[in-house]
Amino acid sequence: MTPAVPRRSRLRRSVGLFVAPALVAALTACSGGGGHAQKGVTTTTAPNVKTAALKIGTVDVESAGADGSVDSATRRAVLVASQKYVDDAVLSPLSTGAIGNGYATLFDTGVRAAATGADQNTLTDLAVGKASGYTESATPVLVSALADESGATIYVATRFTVIVKATASRGPVTINRDVELTFAPAAGSGWQVTAYRVRAARITPVASTTTTAVAPGGG
Repeated sequence: MTPAVPRRSRLRRSVGLFVAPALVAALTACSGGGGHAQKGVTTTTAPNVKTAALKIGTVDVESAGADGSVDSATRRAVLVASQKYVDDAVLSPLSTGAIGNGYATLFDTGVRAAATGADQNTLTDLAVGKASGYTESATPVLVSALADESGATIYVATRFTVIVKATASRGPVTINRDVELTFAPAAGSGWQVTAYRVRAARITPVASTTTTAVAPGGG
């Protein structure tokens, strides 16, 4: 029997045990197509700063019943939210020394405390601080969705890698961040991050560190 779609009150508890692994598996399968081999087009936005806007790559849908699809509005919404994450968590600290004002609201209440607390060092580059210059590029965004029996999308995940080469106060640093964000419909409208898995590797001439952050319940 096809499982029924859980109520919203149960979604946050189950996302790490059921939804996130399924989406991660789908994203991993999609990545075999070579999406991560291509880098985003880099454009100059300011002296000593180069950034690359996120672009949609492969889109995959897993459905519990009828064939599902990710409509253009949903694709655009999760792409904008993913770009907002990069802007607030990565580029804002490097540009201003502070996390962007909208960072916390990207996450739903089930994971917000962790994203702004214990996992903040991995999810953001606040620890790197303001840089005198940096170059940022990104792989195409792989999109994976989970649809219910009617074909309606209930979860959407994005997966991409952000690469930053910066000149920070302590010297040059290269930051490779692998990002998986799982979105669920927000109360009212829009989409919020309800699960995440982020791996950040920071490499300097004298040392390198790698940390991984997984949303509560993400396994």
